[in-house]
Amino acid sequence: MKKQTGKIIRNAIVVYTDNTSEQLEALRLIQKGTEIGRIIDNRFIVCGYIPKNNIKEIKLVLKKL
Repeated sequence: MKKQTGKIIRNAIVVYTDNTSEQLEALRLIQKGTEIGRIIDNRFIVCGYIPKNNIKEIKLVLKKL
């Protein structure tokens, strides 16, 4: 997946460099890493930060409707 700075991704799985993974509600890709957060009233609320060198891969979660 090509990463674009400032882009918000919903329902993503982050794979860390130690091969553990975590599913997150929302991410915002920034130049030095990734902000993790929640979407409340259509606004991104920052709840944390993951440095770029700790992330191996970001995968999208595809949901069936």
